Amino acid sequence: MGKGENKVVQSNAAEKLQDWIEKMSNQSNACLEKMQNNPLLINGDCNNEAPEDYHELPDVVDIDYHDVNNSMVDTALKSGTVRFTNKDTFKGHFSPDMKRRIGTCQKNLKFNCLGTTGTWNSGFLDGMAVIENEYGGYEETYFKRGVKHGYSRKFGPQPKKKGNLWQVALFKNGKMHGHFWRGCLGGGYITGVSDDNEITGDNIAYIFPNLKDGILGKFEKGKFLSGIDVELSNVEIHNGMAIGSFKSIPQASNLLRDRSTCYRIALNPLVPDTHEHARVEARQSNTPDSGEGLFAKTVFEEDDLVSILNGVRVSPSISDEWSDYKVNFNTELDLDVPSDMRRLDQYCATLAHKANHSFTPNTRWGRLDHPRFGMVVTIIAIKTIQVGEELTVNYKYPVTIAPQWYKDCHKLFYKDNFVHKIY
Repeated sequence: MGKGENKVVQSNAAEKLQDWIEKMSNQSNACLEKMQNNPLLINGDCNNEAPEDYHELPDVVDIDYHDVNNSMVDTALKSGTVRFTNKDTFKGHFSPDMKRRIGTCQKNLKFNCLGTTGTWNSGFLDGMAVIENEYGGYEETYFKRGVKHGYSRKFGPQPKKKGNLWQVALFKNGKMHGHFWRGCLGGGYITGVSDDNEITGDNIAYIFPNLKDGILGKFEKGKFLSGIDVELSNVEIHNGMAIGSFKSIPQASNLLRDRSTCYRIALNPLVPDTHEHARVEARQSNTPDSGEGLFAKTVFEEDDLVSILNGVRVSPSISDEWSDYKVNFNTELDLDVPSDMRRLDQYCATLAHKANHSFTPNTRWGRLDHPRFGMVVTIIAIKTIQVGEELTVNYKYPVTIAPQWYKDCHKLFYKDNFVHKIY
């Protein structure tokens, strides 16, 4: 198969995967209900023992009964709000002994209250339940006698934002079974068959946000340990679950997790990110007196991942010596490329540190949980970028503490006019 045919096959697989992710991301659909007809769940045995974390309900403090017609639920059930001695509450329909309940249980935690909405039979969650998480999202999953037994989706707190699908998995007797998908910061996904509920296995893949490039290998508790660069070659849908197939890249080298520290940018600074180097390259900038710049080797569309910026991990501080290569990740972390790692013969594992500044850039800053490098800064396309175009990003330095070259550029760009922007 030629390169052109390979790209077509890869594109078709990515489109199929994108369609599936969009379907799973739609929080208003009932796709799990259809998937729950999986013969494995219908015909398979379920453990009838009580779950290990099962606890009897605490004593009732008081009940505020509601005058509600129960005919649509069960005439034997009462309706109201129940308060327990541990300050948890239940609101909905319930039997006198509380063994059967239909409604929402609110657990009173130290800093917030998290609700579980579902049906309890004989004291155990049974059927579909919706469980709120501490981040403002929720999980919808099937239970049988108090343990997860069926398909599950987890969502983040932003339903209209791309990447809000956090996980799709199948559980059997409380344990993850078969293929799963777990979303990562920046739009990537981890997928495969895990040995446990903590994402551990020797044949697990990370797929980058373009849903084409990946790394396949050994993961432990959700962290990549070792593997090779791959490309997504096919996607099949079995019982509603997407299953990806991958092919290795010719002459791909073995990769190891290589997260930077506060002292070291990389153990293997000259082992490139193969996927990134296929997208961009560093060469003499078109901007005078700017040294090297970063250029596109492929066409980018808006929101495409362009390049990666790795660096030593330091705490943000205005008292530190200034570095043009330092980029903020969040309130607790800056990434900086040390002075002895700025040339390509010193460090070329990632390349975004070669992107020059512009007040009219074609990329923006982003963040990514990279399997090899850990949490890194990225640059993302903000419009269509053609092959050969120089890639630029707005450094967004605060003018009051920025270096003189930046102040001069700022002054020239805004022509001495007062502006509210500080960068």
